[in-house]
Amino acid sequence: MKTKLAVLLSAPFLLAATGAAQAEEYPSKNIQIIVPYSAGGGGDTVARIVADRLSEELGRQINVVNREGAGGEIGIAEIARNDADGYTLGVFGYPDNFVLEHTRDTNFSFDSLEYLAAFDDMPMGIFASPRSDHGSLEELVEYGQANPGALVIGESGALGMLHALAFSEEAGMTTTPIRYAGGGELMNALLGNHIDLASTSSMSHDPIVDAGGTPIGFAAEERMAMFPDVPTFKEQGVDLVMGVSRVLVAPAGLPDDVREALTAALDAISDDEAMISNFENAAIPYRYLDHTAVNEMLERSNAVLAPVIEANLDQFNN
Repeated sequence: MKTKLAVLLSAPFLLAATGAAQAEEYPSKNIQIIVPYSAGGGGDTVARIVADRLSEELGRQINVVNREGAGGEIGIAEIARNDADGYTLGVFGYPDNFVLEHTRDTNFSFDSLEYLAAFDDMPMGIFASPRSDHGSLEELVEYGQANPGALVIGESGALGMLHALAFSEEAGMTTTPIRYAGGGELMNALLGNHIDLASTSSMSHDPIVDAGGTPIGFAAEERMAMFPDVPTFKEQGVDLVMGVSRVLVAPAGLPDDVREALTAALDAISDDEAMISNFENAAIPYRYLDHTAVNEMLERSNAVLAPVIEANLDQFNN
């Protein structure tokens, strides 16, 4: 009797359990965001600001985990090889993944990830040293075209190199690039007048200007609200837009319901005043791009970057 009763009860129990499992909504457990850089940097800061607010919106704890190394390659590879279930996400600065893929033998490609949103827009800039004779882009280009290779431009990192190369190409002049191990070394070289120019992000504006350096321009679509006196390259006749944008990604292949839950939550927090204030306090220009907009932006940017990388592979392999 016991056996028959157990069999009779087990079928509806299993059906109910199966139905409950199928009806389980995302997220049902905690989430991790992998950052492929060390703690305290721009990418890490963005990840923690977003994680705090997204955690409230989704009702689950979101832990930020740092997996630095190899210029971001180690952490990005870890993001890409995780299960596409929405419980492992990543935040990094695009175009790091695109540059790494095209200059190294990586275990990931651009299509290994799904791009959910972007949160900032930090354009690259060209800055002249304190003793430079060139205070404007016009003066700089005139000299550079008349003296091929004479202008020495320092950079650090893949994006700095890309920007220096693209800037020189768009301005129609040949410069001599020098690579530095980090932003600190690059800053010391510029402010010590060991190089003529520096290719670095807009975050370097204040320390360079405070030390007597000159911002030549930003590779932005329009003037930055933070630095309204600095012109864009476009308004000075050089068609170049390039910068770092921190993107929130997931491994490719997210289920539709998970993608929809994440993008809806991101859209909901995108105009949160407290979160935006945290970006401003960290001197990070806030610019939200939703799922559709970020993918359109990345497609355009990839098309611009690919030929520049291809034409200058030897520079990255030095």
